[in-house]
Amino acid sequence: MRPSIIRSAIRAVPGPTASASVPARIIPLASSSITIRTFSSTPLFLKKNKGPNVKTPKQKIRAVEDDEAGANDDPGAGEVVIAEVLEKTQGKIEKAVHWAKAVIFEGVERGRGRVTPALLDSVRVQLPESSGQCHLNAVASITTKGNALFVEVWDTDATKHVESAIHQANLPGISPQKTGANTLKIPISRPTTEQRAEILKSLANTVEAAKQQIRMARTDGFKHLGGRKSNGTDEVQKLVDEASKDLDGQMVLAKKEFEKA
Repeated sequence: MRPSIIRSAIRAVPGPTASASVPARIIPLASSSITIRTFSSTPLFLKKNKGPNVKTPKQKIRAVEDDEAGANDDPGAGEVVIAEVLEKTQGKIEKAVHWAKAVIFEGVERGRGRVTPALLDSVRVQLPESSGQCHLNAVASITTKGNALFVEVWDTDATKHVESAIHQANLPGISPQKTGANTLKIPISRPTTEQRAEILKSLANTVEAAKQQIRMARTDGFKHLGGRKSNGTDEVQKLVDEASKDLDGQMVLAKKEFEKA
């Protein structure tokens, strides 16, 4: 193609019109007049209408459990635990002390040579049909006649169990003799010096056994409180010290009574 033809073709191309040079006006649209909807593949009739926030039964149970668990965060909860542990520990200690005092009383009465049913207060009888031991007074009557005790068992079949229980009590100078189908005789003679020494030794062993029970109660108390350094252990130790001091005092009095005999 010739250059002259090319130049004529370029001239023939129309240039920009006057209207193209005028900037276009932008008309703002009110946002309230336009609703934008997001696309959802779920049909409208399948969508649930969210009403008020109502908890299901499981959610209610979970909320209650959370509230109960939160109660453990109460600053006073620790004091309640300490009080409960102290109460249980004190009960165990008092039981051991009461048992030891009863045996000491019997020993003192025996050392004096007195014939009294109290000499058999520590005897506990185990019956086949019973799940636990019972007091001798619950299965028999005890009377005194002269220098002897007489035990009359109400149920003849239980006589052998009562006799065995008296032997197992290991009371110095106490040896039952069967005189009938349901009657036991226990002669009580004034103890000799050797017998009184044996009684005192037996009482000392009883006190030591009671102290062992007290120490076990202390160990259980410390364990429930969380250890030796936990709050409340000082109060537990105080109960132990008071009980041990009480038992030591009872033994001192018992020795003085034996010296008078």
